[in-house]
Amino acid sequence: MQSAHIMQLPFTTREEILDWEARYLKKQSKNQHGLEQTVIGFSKNVLAHGYLREAELRKMAQWKSHFTPSKLDPNPPGRIEHVTRAAFRLNDDWEKLKKLTDIDGVGESVASVILHLYDPDPKKYPILDKHALRSIGIDSRKVKYDEPFWRKYVKFCREKADDHGVSMRTLDRALYKLSKADAASILKIMPEEMLLTELARRGYDLHSIK
Repeated sequence: MQSAHIMQLPFTTREEILDWEARYLKKQSKNQHGLEQTVIGFSKNVLAHGYLREAELRKMAQWKSHFTPSKLDPNPPGRIEHVTRAAFRLNDDWEKLKKLTDIDGVGESVASVILHLYDPDPKKYPILDKHALRSIGIDSRKVKYDEPFWRKYVKFCREKADDHGVSMRTLDRALYKLSKADAASILKIMPEEMLLTELARRGYDLHSIK
C-alpha cells in the first residue's frame, strides 16, 4: 500500500540546499548550536555501545522543542537502553520506528529523531517534523504517521539526499529553515506548482486573487 501524499523537493540544486542549511546555522544562537552539536555527538557512544542511554535521550529532548524530558519519567530503569538496542538491531525501517515507541513518552515523531541522529544505518533517516514536511508540500495535520507514509517519506528523502550529494542532516536543516523563512525568500525558490499551497497556508484568500 502506497501513501497518497505527494512530496516535492523545493530545491533544484545542491547549492540551494547548502545555502538554506547555512541560513539555519547562521540563525542559531551559541547555546542552540552547542546543544545540537552535543546531541549529535552522542552518536559515537551509540555506535560503541549499541544503544542510547537515558541521560542522552533526555538531553535530546531539550534540543527537540516539543519533546520535554519529563515525558520519559514513567520508564523504569533500563527500558530506554533495552528498547533502543533492540530497535537499532532491526533491519526494517517501519519496525525500527515502531519499536522505539515502546519507550513511554516517545511517539513516531520523536522516534524518527532518534533514528535520524543515532541509527547505525549509513543511509540514515529523515525527521517527521511539521516544518520539514511543510517544505515538501505536506500538511502534517492531515497526515497519519503510519507505515505507508513513513516508508514513502524515508524513500523520498534518501533519494533526494543522494541525488544532490548531501547528508540527511543537511537536507533536514534546509527543509526546516525554508519552512520558517519569510515569504519573499520562499517565493524566490519554491516551484510554481507549490506556491498556491504555501500562500493558502500563510492565510491568503486565494479566491480574492484576480
